[in-house]
Amino acid sequence: MRILFVYTDINVRGGAKSYQFGVGMLSAMMKQHGHETRMVYMFGRYDTRELRATIAEWKPDVIAFSAVSPQFFYVQHVVRDLHPFPAFTILGGQHATLVPECLEQTPGLDAICIGEGEHPLLELAQCLERKEQPKAIPNLWIKQPDGAIVKNPTRPFHENLDNLPFPDRELFDYQQIVDSDFHTALFMFSRGCPYKCTFCSNHALREKQEGTYVRFRSVESCMTEIRQVTSRYKIKSLYFNDDCFTAHPKFVTAFCRAYKAEFSYPFYINARAETLNDDNCQMLKDAGCVRVCIGIENGSEKFRREVLDRKQSNAQIEAGFAACHRAELKTKSFNIVGFPYETPEIHQETIALNARINPDSVIIGVFEPYPGTKLAEVCEREGFIDTRRAQTEFVGRTDTILNMPQFPRQEVLRCFRRFAYRVYKQRSLKKALLLRLYYSRWGEMLILVLDPIKGLLRRITMGV
Repeated sequence: MRILFVYTDINVRGGAKSYQFGVGMLSAMMKQHGHETRMVYMFGRYDTRELRATIAEWKPDVIAFSAVSPQFFYVQHVVRDLHPFPAFTILGGQHATLVPECLEQTPGLDAICIGEGEHPLLELAQCLERKEQPKAIPNLWIKQPDGAIVKNPTRPFHENLDNLPFPDRELFDYQQIVDSDFHTALFMFSRGCPYKCTFCSNHALREKQEGTYVRFRSVESCMTEIRQVTSRYKIKSLYFNDDCFTAHPKFVTAFCRAYKAEFSYPFYINARAETLNDDNCQMLKDAGCVRVCIGIENGSEKFRREVLDRKQSNAQIEAGFAACHRAELKTKSFNIVGFPYETPEIHQETIALNARINPDSVIIGVFEPYPGTKLAEVCEREGFIDTRRAQTEFVGRTDTILNMPQFPRQEVLRCFRRFAYRVYKQRSLKKALLLRLYYSRWGEMLILVLDPIKGLLRRITMGV
């Protein structure tokens, strides 16, 4: 069977191509069982010419889309513009999992996958290969010839990640992706997040299947994958993009010991502040870690606890960053503005906390109400969502579709654009001014114009 993956990465800020682990895992599973795979990566702007040509030339049996909620807008456009398809069509990913009703709303789409898709997609291909009408495949909702939709239950989460193949990087132009991100290769050694933040899809995804949600691969498996990737591609650094790399202390200890014994590539991780201390920060530093990325999201303890369900104190956040600083690890903080019920005064607390902890770099995004999450339900209940703007094309994480009287759109955008400047203006005016330009209305144009010196700008603004 021939499976054509379609991955949309359209109208996103930053200009760098990305590697999608979910699609890579699906392709690896299909190849492992003798199927052929290809991918059309729709990057930057909406253009279906390559997809049309690939379908006509390669004649796939299955066309598999994957989308987070902000990209579903474009998947719908593709399905609308190319319908009818000469192949079975299926949508997987976060949006299909949290909003399975999208199958009924999208003529031309034959099925959706809820939850982890490796085995469901494989079973679908096997069924089609036998010339059978797919029906009873766990995790799949499937349209039948009479228009009825069979809504199958989900199977448990895949328990042992070591039993799955490593993600297929050849499906993408992986070297080009590595080069576009400062020669950095991405890895994910776990699935799931142990926390239940109301703005994040994790708390909703964990309810869609039974079994253990947070799972880590064995350290031996991690080392094998690093060995394979670093021997195949030209790489200068690694980014372990797990939701919380430090969630399991025993894994961190064993990983650092094994990594230090074999590799010398600098690496970056994501972590929660309360999981960091002097011991594991020094351990990470000794193993080659150079940067820890930590989510703050909002600087108000009360707001985090009551609205975001992030039960951590500012003292814990400050202690985590201080432990990184003592170990001479660079830090990056992740922040969000424009939450429901937030005010400019509450956002000021986010600025103040970041100014105190002094991360080497900051990231700020505008809140998006992902369908299926608790905060999206709040936005719908309170009537905060501007339905007209929600149905138009706009750059996610840089604008808001909320209409909140206590935090109007123009004020949200003003806070977004000035956040980094306000954090750094007292410590480094040069960094503050560069970040003010980056987050300005002209930021995207500047990113393209200054691409030849992006390494220098990165050192100034991020410290690495």
